[in-house]
Amino acid sequence: MIAFSVASETRCLKHAYAMKARLRIAVHLIVLLLLAVATTQARNQDDNELEVVLDDNAGKETEQYPTEATSEASTERVNKMRLVNIMSLQEYCEIKQGKALCKGFHFDDPEELGFFDLATQVRIASDGATYELGAKQPLSTLIMENSTFVNFPLHLFYELPLLSELDMRHCRMQHVSWECFVAADKLKIMLISDNAITELEERVFTYASGLEFLFLNNNQLNRLHADAFKGLRQLRHLDLSGNQLEELPEGLFADLRMLHHLTIADNRLRFISSEMLAQNERLQTVILQGNQLRQLGEYAFSSAPQLLALDVSHNEPLEVLVLNLNAGHLLACNCSLHRVNIFGAVTNVDLGDNRVQELYFSASEALEDLVLRNNSLVQLATLSQVPRLRRLNVANNPKLRELPSEWETPQLERLDLSNTGLEQLPHAVLRGMPQLRKLNVSVNNISEINPQDFQYLSQLTHFFIQANNWNCYNLKMVMDMLILEHGITYVPDRVDAEFPGSYINGIACMYRLPEREQLQVESISDDLSLASSVSSSSASMEYREPSEVEKLRKEFKSVVQHMESKFDSVYAQLNNLNAKMRSLEQINSTLWSQMTITV
Repeated sequence: MIAFSVASETRCLKHAYAMKARLRIAVHLIVLLLLAVATTQARNQDDNELEVVLDDNAGKETEQYPTEATSEASTERVNKMRLVNIMSLQEYCEIKQGKALCKGFHFDDPEELGFFDLATQVRIASDGATYELGAKQPLSTLIMENSTFVNFPLHLFYELPLLSELDMRHCRMQHVSWECFVAADKLKIMLISDNAITELEERVFTYASGLEFLFLNNNQLNRLHADAFKGLRQLRHLDLSGNQLEELPEGLFADLRMLHHLTIADNRLRFISSEMLAQNERLQTVILQGNQLRQLGEYAFSSAPQLLALDVSHNEPLEVLVLNLNAGHLLACNCSLHRVNIFGAVTNVDLGDNRVQELYFSASEALEDLVLRNNSLVQLATLSQVPRLRRLNVANNPKLRELPSEWETPQLERLDLSNTGLEQLPHAVLRGMPQLRKLNVSVNNISEINPQDFQYLSQLTHFFIQANNWNCYNLKMVMDMLILEHGITYVPDRVDAEFPGSYINGIACMYRLPEREQLQVESISDDLSLASSVSSSSASMEYREPSEVEKLRKEFKSVVQHMESKFDSVYAQLNNLNAKMRSLEQINSTLWSQMTITV
């Protein structure tokens, strides 16, 4: 069997290749246009015969192919370029099991256009009189590495008709046109991210009708034609993140009925209308973080009943969020939100690092995880009924100060109330949290709590109480009866050598007298300070001795510590006595069990 290349006979005729390429493209275009016209005429004839009455909007089918103006402009641009033929992959590619890894293609001249014209193999029969053409390259995957294609190459899919995955990242690509995708109906995955593409013209991917995954992220896109994605009715994943888009034309995604995942993060978008995604009922994730959004249409995502995640975080100009939404996750942190109204069921919400003052959930009973840290909340009245809530973080809301009086959170497992201005933990609130495992009340103004209130929290494993205003008497009771007794984890305060109080098990506290005695001490200290000020009014400006209040505080502290040691001694003696009484009771019970009385 002898094999030779048909193209080898004209290899020296450079101009012949260019002419052949242009003629081949022209023939393809003419055939496709004739097919389109014939199909349209046949369809109109059938409609007339059946006399079917269709709605004007529903009956109009979008043209599948680029318009005449677009075709002429694109053809004119191609004709001005210098075609350079690519006649073999073996020289640049490592081919194994239907996968080609290619390196070293360099088409970095904007006036130069790569044209795939792989040599066709001709096999001569044994009789020498007949021959047959070899099949096209059976490649399913093509990956370009360390290559440059300023213009997307022509004729690629005609020469590789089985190609289903194309990776042309980091190829310095600037231009993509619809002619490049003729015969690309088998293409499923295309990665042309990390390039320098600035715009997408009308129906640029229309011949890649089977495309399911399209990655255009990290380019320089600043303009998209409203029909740029027409014809991609099988597309499931579209990534446009990391570009320079400031607006999206209406109807841009209307043809993407199968779209599941849409990412437009890190652009310059300012507005998303309620109609933008009205036709995308299968959407599951929408990522819009890192833009400059000022407004979102209330019904922008209402047409997607299966939405799993919506991320609008890091949009600093966004101040109001009013959405009709049903979703699994809503992320809107690091914006400038002061009002949030959600009409619909959302399971997990993160509104951290905003300025939220007004908060409303029409279906708060669906909430399971809610993050509201670093806001300006003053009340949580709208969260009084959250039966499924498992995690709540309202840390760093210093004006909050109190919790709902009738708060039913039977499934709550984690609660962060740090730096919320709390002065006490209501008994009713603790009683409604039987599943609570982690409670953080640090950096507040709590001085006393009743350890008996925690009898309902049988699952508690972590209790963070540092940086409060603890009374040492109460703190010792909390430590002995609750934290140490049940092995609960806590975090100690940082030791401050100048702190005037004490540390009990690492937690800072101050010894305080009962209220009546405290008033008497304050009255005595006021009299002493007044007398001192009268007797030494002139000298006090130059030198001031320790005040009488400080002296009294130190004296009371020493007295209290002495009494505390006495109390500990008495407590220890009582424990010993209790142990002896238990032993006597045991002996007594044993003696009576062995004694027999006869009358």
